[in-house]
This record gives sequence, structure tokens and C-alpha cells, in this order.
Amino acid sequence: MSLIRRVYEELRRQILEGELQPGTRLTETGLAEIFDTSRTPVREALALLRNEGLVCHKPGEGLVVSDVSVQDIVELMGIRRVLEEYAIDQAIDNITEADLMQLELFINQSRYYLEKNDVDAIFEHNTKFHDYILEKSCNKRLQAILGNLMDPILRFRIMTLHYPGNTKDSIERHQRLVQALRDRDRDLARQIIAEDVTVGQEILLKLFDSQSKEKKEA
Repeated sequence: MSLIRRVYEELRRQILEGELQPGTRLTETGLAEIFDTSRTPVREALALLRNEGLVCHKPGEGLVVSDVSVQDIVELMGIRRVLEEYAIDQAIDNITEADLMQLELFINQSRYYLEKNDVDAIFEHNTKFHDYILEKSCNKRLQAILGNLMDPILRFRIMTLHYPGNTKDSIERHQRLVQALRDRDRDLARQIIAEDVTVGQEILLKLFDSQSKEKKEA
């Protein structure tokens, strides 16, 4: 892996996983010291992140981690809802009993980590659950489109799983979804996956509203 790629991948991970919060200032000099490298690979990595919209230029501050707007949330989650429903519609006829057992395993692993209060591990298995269904759609174009969309949404999904009560509720929605898939109830399966995304969007809008109020009061 090239030095540019290493810096890019690590910064991208920190942004998507919320370690670098929106508005965090990113300087070539500071990052070069952190990564023990010259400014050139840092500059190239930041250019790649800027092209993806994860980093932007803010007048008076320079490059910062891109902020999240209500429009971002509504647009991205709305597109995700439509594509996830389509993925379910494509996958339901391809899912076997062995596949259902695998999905149940992801759910049981999430329940185990719920007891351990390990949200990061729950997020990992939550992602595996959704990715598995997408794979069973056997639709390569859909997989590519939804895969690209999930990167900017990643920050949002992590935030929703940390929201009080939603981790447990998310696991239960997944359990209901597996039962709908087992029953070959296409309409119910689409309804549950749409509910899963909609709940996430509602939580994000609440968090965004709360953060906006805190900034005004500060």
C-alpha cells in the first residue's frame, strides 16, 4: 500500500467512524507529523477525501471534516430506503434455509454484544446482516450503487446505533425481517426494511436538531 493510500485510508476511517468529528480542522503540517511523513502524501490524501465530499474548504479555517446537513440526511437515507427495499425484493426468492440460519447467527451475535454493551461489535454484525441480504440479491449493479452510497451513510448509521434504545430495537427489527423472509412475505419484508431506515433517519434528524440548538445556545 502506498503512503498516500495509507494516509487516505486511515483518515477516511476516522471520519466515517466518527473519530474525526464534522468541523475538525485538518492541516497538512499537523497530519504530516501524526503520520510521520512529508506534506506531499498528506496533501494528496486530503485531495481524495475532498473529492469524496468527506473534507471541504471552510473560509478562514482551511480544510475541515465536512459537516452534515438536514438535506444530506434526508437525501441519503431516502435513496438508501428505496435501494434497500429493492434489494429485499431481489433477494427474497434466492434466500435458502442456510441463508436464513446465517442471518439468524448475525442477530444472535448482535444480541451477545448487546449484553456486553459493545456497540462497535453490534455495528459490525449489523453491517454484515445488510451486506448478506444485498449479496443474495445477485444484482451486481445494485450492489455497486448501494455499496458506494453506504460510505457517506456510515457516519450516520454509527450515530443511530448509539442512540438510547435503538440498538435493541434494530436487532428486533432484523429478527422480524428474517421471519418475513422465511415466510416469503415480500410486502412485509419491504415494509420492515423501510421501517429500519426510516427510524434511523428520524433519530438522525433528532440528533441534528439537538446539536443545532446546542450550537445556538453556546
